Formats: sequence, C-alpha cells, structure tokens
Amino acid sequence: MNRLFSAALPLISSRAVPPLVLSLFFVIYIGIAFFTDETLVTLMAFTRKSIILTALLALIPLNYLSRIVQETARHRRIRRIMSGRSADVMPELFDETVELPATTVFPELQGRLAAAEYKTRCTGNSLAAWRGTTNFPLRILFLTGTLCLFAGILVSLTTRSVHRQMVIEGEPLPTPHGIGGTISRITLAESSSSILRRTLTMELAPSPAGHGKRSFGIYPPSLYEGHFIYPRYLGLALFLRFSAPDLPEGYETPYTLNCYPPGKEDSVAVPGSPYKIVFSIPEPAAGSDPYQSYMADNKTLGFKLLKGKELLFTGSVPAGGGYERDGYRLSLPDVRRLVVTDFIGDYGLLLIWATALFYLLAGCCWLPLRLFFPRREMVFTSEHGVIKASSRAEGGARRHAGVFHEALDLVAERGLADRG
Repeated sequence: MNRLFSAALPLISSRAVPPLVLSLFFVIYIGIAFFTDETLVTLMAFTRKSIILTALLALIPLNYLSRIVQETARHRRIRRIMSGRSADVMPELFDETVELPATTVFPELQGRLAAAEYKTRCTGNSLAAWRGTTNFPLRILFLTGTLCLFAGILVSLTTRSVHRQMVIEGEPLPTPHGIGGTISRITLAESSSSILRRTLTMELAPSPAGHGKRSFGIYPPSLYEGHFIYPRYLGLALFLRFSAPDLPEGYETPYTLNCYPPGKEDSVAVPGSPYKIVFSIPEPAAGSDPYQSYMADNKTLGFKLLKGKELLFTGSVPAGGGYERDGYRLSLPDVRRLVVTDFIGDYGLLLIWATALFYLLAGCCWLPLRLFFPRREMVFTSEHGVIKASSRAEGGARRHAGVFHEALDLVAERGLADRG
C-alpha cells in the first residue's frame, strides 16, 4: 500500500494535472455546444450525474492539496538545512549547487557575506547566509485559494439545491425547512453603489423566538437557516374578487403576479369559467423611474377581461378599490409587494468567496515583498573533503548570484592556496 501511495503521489501532485483535466472538460464543452445552446448548464448537469467526470474534477483540488503538503515539507527541509540541523543538502531544493575542495574558509567567508548585508549562522561544518523575507506564506495562500476555488466548484456541482419561494410583505418568510420570521417591509431604492443602480431590501422583523431584526439584500447574498437568499423578480401579491352576470356566486382568491417591469403581463384564470383577467403595470411617463410604482402605496393595475378568446373590455383598478361595468365587478381589497426569491443550499460558495480573500491577500503582499524584501539564501557544508555550496533566490536573483559567485571564488582561491 505504501509503495502504491509513493508511486501515485508524484502523479497526483504533478503540475500537469489541472491543465489536463481542464482541457478534457473544455473538449466536452465544445462537443456539447454542437447540440444545445445551454452548453454550460448541460455540462454542469452532465458532470453532476457522471461519477467519472466528478472524480476527474476532484483530482484538481486533490492536486493542490498535495502540492501544499509538498511545499510545506520542502520549506521545512530548507529551514532545517539553513539552521544547521541537517547536513543533507539536496540539490533539488536549491537553484544552484556546486562542489569545491574543502578548505578552512568559513570565518573569512562569514565576514564577507555579513559585509554584503547577509545574516549568517555558522554551526560546525555548515555556514548559512540569508537576507530578505520568504514568500512561502504567500505561496501557500495562493495554493490554498486555488484549492478552495476548485473544491468550491466541486461542492457546488454535487450538492447545490435551489428552492424558489414567494416572499410577501407582511407574511412569514417561507424557507425550505419551514416558516421563518415575518417580512415587515420590502423596499426598492436608488443605490449609492457604483455597480448597482437600485438596492432591494427585505426586512425580517424580530421573532418571539429571540431572533433579531435581519435585512436581506441583493448582494452579497445573505445566509439564513443554511440557505443563501437570492432575490430574483419583483411582483405583487393580490387578493382579488371577481363577479360576472353568469357567475353569480363570484370568485375570490389570493394570487401572485409576476408583472414587473412595467408593461409585462400576467394573468389569472377563473376556474370553472371561460374568464381570464390579464393584469399589467401601466408604463411610466417618459424619463421617470419605471419601478417607482413598485414602492407606491396607491398602485393602479391595468387589466383586460377575456371570455374565452374574446376581449370584453379593458380598464384599470386601484389597490384597495374596484372596477364595475355591465354587471362585471373586479376589486382588489389587498395588494402587497412580493419578491420571487431563490433559497440556494450551496456551501461551495463559501469556499469560492474564500478564494477571493486568499488571492487578494497573496496578490497585495507578493509584489512589495518581491521588490523590496526578496528572500535569498545560500548554504556551505564541509564534509568528506568537499565543500558543497548551494544557493536559491525568490527575487533579486542576478544580484544574489553575483554575491554567491564571489563567495565561490573565495572558496576556490583558499582551496588552491591550501593545496599550494
């Protein structure tokens, strides 16, 4: 088992894994594009149902996890070498490794490197020199961010659930797990943000259970009872009454209309009769806010009354009022604002948002660190009549190489002098 794991680890942690897997998905994406316009949605559904594709996608976060482990182990080995606790200087840990004949040059070499503003540590047969700050934490942040990105995509594809509900002003908040607190107010207002023109807010009143007041906006989505809340469409919740000469008992019902933006139509069919009422929000005057009527308390809805395919008449009816003509009567005793809302169970979003945070931290710190405090390290170990000199740099490589080569020249000169 250990032998199998040792053989598989280099393959899993290879830098070629992510581009290969992504290339495969890109080829599948192109193939799907020939058969449907909903290419991305189809690919996501196909991946969710296919164990093989899900396993392939899981290779990417697994790859970055193994690279984090390898990077951490590599950093620890370098630290042990630089501190003199290990004499096993592996060439793959450094940019350059040179072997020279052994000589007693460490005290002079230490002075030279200190004069070049390098910190030094001499322990027995080892001399280490360094300056600057390592970017190891930033590399880990970047790898962790990429791990979170693909892990979030994987979690979203395999566990995402969507529940669409009507959130109505003055009514309890419907949730996938039951009923939440009461929506006290829904507001739509001009936004001060440079991205959004308007901001929509659904205010949840304090509940007897001890939950305080909450507000749900458009972005970022709020998390409530394990689900993210995404407002989608505006609408109206009506309580309507309708009667006609051949419908003496009348008809009344609560109904939800998805009739925004203004001009969009939605209809109510009266069951057991040929009547259908088509509602719409009147178009606003030129230059005015088309959504102003959504927040107005004195809303007026336009309507068309149809009997079968025949248009009987058109008119308008105010909220809280009615319309009567030729024995037909339509009234709207109650009109409330509503928002068609998606409750999305998707914890992969948390990982994707964490990606943005990791990338931001790594990006903001990496450039100043590389420009002003690049890490440069060199180590000289004397063993078995040979001095092994190794060097690595995370920035300022040319200047560091000059100091390193001057140190090598000094070691070579002293070696020739000792032999002479």
